[in-house]
Amino acid sequence: MTGKRYLNSNDKNISSRPLNTRNKDDIYKKFPLSNEMNYNSHLTPHNAYSDDHFNEITVQLNQSLDINNKLTNEVRTVRDELEKYKIMNDKYKEKYMEILTKNNEETNQHEKVIRNLRSEVKEREQRLKDIQRLENDVKNLKRENEELEAKNTDLVQRNADLENQLGELTKKNALLEDEASSYQSALGVATNFQLGDNDQNNAVNLNHDIMELNDKIRKYITNLKQDTVVNMDEVKKLLLHYGCPTNIENQKEDRILIQAVLQRHVIETIFEYANQYFQSTGKHYHLESDITKSESSLSLLLNHASKCRTGNDEITRVGPSKLRQQIYSVLSNRGFADIIGAGNNGNTIHEHPFIVYHKKKLNEVMNELRMIKSSQKRTTSENLAATIIRDVVKIFCFRLKVQEPVVHYRWFPNNSAVDKALMEVANLDDKDDKDEIVNSRVDLCFFPLIGRDVDSKNRKIYTLAKVITKPALNLKTSRNY
Repeated sequence: MTGKRYLNSNDKNISSRPLNTRNKDDIYKKFPLSNEMNYNSHLTPHNAYSDDHFNEITVQLNQSLDINNKLTNEVRTVRDELEKYKIMNDKYKEKYMEILTKNNEETNQHEKVIRNLRSEVKEREQRLKDIQRLENDVKNLKRENEELEAKNTDLVQRNADLENQLGELTKKNALLEDEASSYQSALGVATNFQLGDNDQNNAVNLNHDIMELNDKIRKYITNLKQDTVVNMDEVKKLLLHYGCPTNIENQKEDRILIQAVLQRHVIETIFEYANQYFQSTGKHYHLESDITKSESSLSLLLNHASKCRTGNDEITRVGPSKLRQQIYSVLSNRGFADIIGAGNNGNTIHEHPFIVYHKKKLNEVMNELRMIKSSQKRTTSENLAATIIRDVVKIFCFRLKVQEPVVHYRWFPNNSAVDKALMEVANLDDKDDKDEIVNSRVDLCFFPLIGRDVDSKNRKIYTLAKVITKPALNLKTSRNY
């Protein structure tokens, strides 16, 4: 079959010389135009192109394809290389950013160190200025000290002169004192109401003993925490008995109010024991009651003597007060102490029957209100009963009457306005706003106010009343309660 011949690379007639890319355009010029490539036997002769010419074109085409393949491979290689360079460039960028970040951190650290150093320099400069100022102050103080020493020397001399004058005046005064001593000795002892520093009944010692009594009662009641069970129903009745309408539900949450009402009940119960005792007479153990009755009668007679008999001496006027002071001083020392000589042997000593009977009764009352599970703690608490009864009676029945004028105690009822000058709020913490207390109200007073002339401007307070305020204040528990 005649026609177009297909070329292949194995054809022996194909030239092996390389295709010159410069002649590529020349090669394409030799091809016919697209409208000329249609086969028309009447226009183009069958052998218009020779076989050699076709072979040459085929070789050149094949070489051009080879070159194109090589260029494609080279492009692929270049792209691979370029991709590698991109990866390397990203790594270098990452490394660069890492180095840059580290450098920035180090720079910030250096700047911080520099700022600290500058601050330290400023501080040292300020310290240096302070030292210089202090040195100047020391110099000024030295100068002032020298001036003061000079003045002191002058004052010492003047003091020596005054001491010489005082010596002469003292001698003259001694002569006058010797002359007046005989007149003052008797009258002074008889009319002086002031209690000495060593007297247990002076204001300082009395107040100290009142505080100790309060601590003893608190220990007697216990903290109502572990090993203690409160009879809530009885305590609720007790609160109502003392005019406190606050409802309690939980021993732990209402512990402070429960402690307070129990302390109030201990004191009030002992008052009842004392009132019953001082209405009794006729027995050897009623001696304290007989003495108080005799003091009352004798003081009344002395008052009549002062008013119904002529005279203007000071001793008669102060006689009832001095009698009261002396008698109640004796009772505050010896009242309800152990009794001597009540048995067959006159030297026997035993506890006062008032104390024996009522300490047992008080323990029974308290054990009904709160039960201490630990026998050791219960024994420790019960052993305080005798001391508490004796101290309460001595302080409130005897020692307050030794004072001149007589000192009294006062309970504040529920809903009284809180007065910081007369009361100490037990459920107040140091951090609470103390101005808030001015507008608060008493829920329960559990230790009375002790003082004299309480309602006057010249009042003297020995011990503030201890109170619990209304729950609405949400005051915290004081550490001192």
